[in-house]
Amino acid sequence: MPIPNLPEKFDAQPLITPEKEAEYRAERVDGDPVEPPEAVVLCYSRGLMDYLTEAYDGREVDHYYGDLYVFDDADRSVGVLGNFDIGAPTAAMLMEELAVDGVEAFLSVGYAGCLDDDIEMGEFIVPERAIRDEGTSHHYVEPETYARASESLVGETKRLLERREEPFHVGPTWTTDAVYRETKLEVERYASEGVLTVEMEAAAVFAVAAHRGVDAGAMFVVSDYLGLSDWEPKFHLTAEDMHRLGDTAKEILTGYVGET
Repeated sequence: MPIPNLPEKFDAQPLITPEKEAEYRAERVDGDPVEPPEAVVLCYSRGLMDYLTEAYDGREVDHYYGDLYVFDDADRSVGVLGNFDIGAPTAAMLMEELAVDGVEAFLSVGYAGCLDDDIEMGEFIVPERAIRDEGTSHHYVEPETYARASESLVGETKRLLERREEPFHVGPTWTTDAVYRETKLEVERYASEGVLTVEMEAAAVFAVAAHRGVDAGAMFVVSDYLGLSDWEPKFHLTAEDMHRLGDTAKEILTGYVGET
């Protein structure tokens, strides 16, 4: 059975839309709602969200699922959305709502499992495309192996990392919904094709951005290694790397909205 079950849906109108949800939300807000920023970091780590909101002055923007925090030193043009848990469906829903409210760029950041033993802990991964092995993206764009990040945002990310002399790698990622069904068969196949990482959101983030006509990219730190014979979790070693990732994502989007 294909995904979606009815391929004709791409030409059909949805019943529930983020525009209608925004109207419903506005009717229940006392006073004028705070405007969201132009660009948003999508943050799946509660520890990283805590770090960013403690390290930088800002203010919360209410009325979204999770917490949206806007940075003062970026003239409130950049914010971070976190504490909404992990996975493609929720990320897609929130992107839709924020895009309707005026957000024009998203940078999805967090952990990723690594399929390449030559990549060191602490080195950033910048995916320019994502294998669509989750369900959400297939309801947004027609069948294709990959969903692709916005070239302009990938370019901005690479330029900043090169300027800062940060070690990083550019390559495909594999997005899947099923953490405990990442098999040796798949790891072997994707690693042989040059896929660098596995995670749970990038393909959907890229697909929703394409659907909405906004920009999206992603950046990861290595949390674990997926070999053909074993699994090496390293989550406990990543705190400083995650903080650096958050700082870098904020700086990337600040420069990006300043140019666009």
